[in-house]
Amino acid sequence: MTTPLSFYPSESIARKFDQTTRERLADSLTYLADVCSEAIELPPLELDQALDRIRTQSILPETLAAYYELGNAIQNNDFDFAESLFQEILESKPAGEALEVIPFRSPDTDRRSKRYLNQVDTDQKNPFNIFPASQDDFDRAEQLINEALDLLETESPDLFAEIKALLKRVMLGSGPTEKGLHTFDGASAPGLWGAIVLNAIEPKDAVDMAQTLAHESCHNLLFGYCIDDRLVNNSDDERHGSPLRIDPRPLDGIYHATFVLARMHYAVATIALSQELSPELKQKAQQEMEQRKIGFYDGLSTLKKYADFTHQGKALIDAAEAYMNDAVTNLPQTSA
Repeated sequence: MTTPLSFYPSESIARKFDQTTRERLADSLTYLADVCSEAIELPPLELDQALDRIRTQSILPETLAAYYELGNAIQNNDFDFAESLFQEILESKPAGEALEVIPFRSPDTDRRSKRYLNQVDTDQKNPFNIFPASQDDFDRAEQLINEALDLLETESPDLFAEIKALLKRVMLGSGPTEKGLHTFDGASAPGLWGAIVLNAIEPKDAVDMAQTLAHESCHNLLFGYCIDDRLVNNSDDERHGSPLRIDPRPLDGIYHATFVLARMHYAVATIALSQELSPELKQKAQQEMEQRKIGFYDGLSTLKKYADFTHQGKALIDAAEAYMNDAVTNLPQTSA
C-alpha cells in the first residue's frame, strides 16, 4: 500500500486507511472460513455477500473487534464460539455516516462494553480502570463533543473532515475517583478501528474536547499508517520517559504521544482566534498551545536520541517537527 505522508489532516488518507482495513478484514475472513470449513459450515452466498459488503461499506468498530475474538477462538479450537462470531460478523450492519456517542456499561452485562474494554485493557501492569459514567456526566460530555465538532467544522474544516472519516463511535465512561488508581483521558486500539473511549469527566470545555478528539482520532490515523509498516523498529521491551504518561513507555508509544501532541497543538491553534470562544477560553487556548509545544519537543528529544525510525516514521515525525517549528515562529498571539 502506497500512502501519501502528511502531518496535516487529510480526509482522503483517512478514507484510504479505512478501505484498506476493510479489504484486509475481508481477505482474512475468507482465509479463516477456508481453514475452518471442516468444523464450521458457512452458507457460501451469505459469506460472499457479507464480504462484499465489508469491502464496499464502512463497518462498525465492533465488527473488527469481533474478528480479533474470532482469531483467538480458532487458535483455541473453540469452534462453537468461532461459529457464533462468524455469524455475528456476517450479519453485521454497515456503519452510518453520523458519529455516534455511546455509553460504557458494566462489562459483566453489556457485551459491547466488554468488547471495547478487552481491546484497550492490554497492559497487565496498569489495568484500564473505567466505570459507567453518570447520566449527567454523559450528557455534559456528549454536549461538549457536539460543541467541539461544531467549532472544528467552522475553524478547522480539514481536521473536522478527517475526524468524521476516522471515527464511527465515541464510548463515554468514567475514570476512578479513588486516590492511587490510574485514571485515563482517552484510549484507542487497532482492534477498535473507528472508535475511541473517552473519560466523560475529564474535558471541561470545548477547548479541552477539541484537543481530546484530535488526540484520540490521531492514534487511529497512526494505526492506519501501521497497517503495512511500523513507525520505529525499537523493541517494545525498550522503555523511556513519555511526555503524556507518568510510566516509562516503548518508543512506539512515545512516537504516538509526540506526533499526537503536535496534532493537539494544531487543533487548538486553529480554534484559538474563533469568535465563538469567550476571552477566557481564548486565553486558555494560548496556554494549551504552550503546553503542547513543551510536550512535543520533550518527546521529540527522546525520539531523536533513541528511536530507530522506519522510513515513513522519520518522514512523518519530520513533518510534525516542521509544523511545530513554523507554528512557534509564525502563529499570531491573542489576548483575552
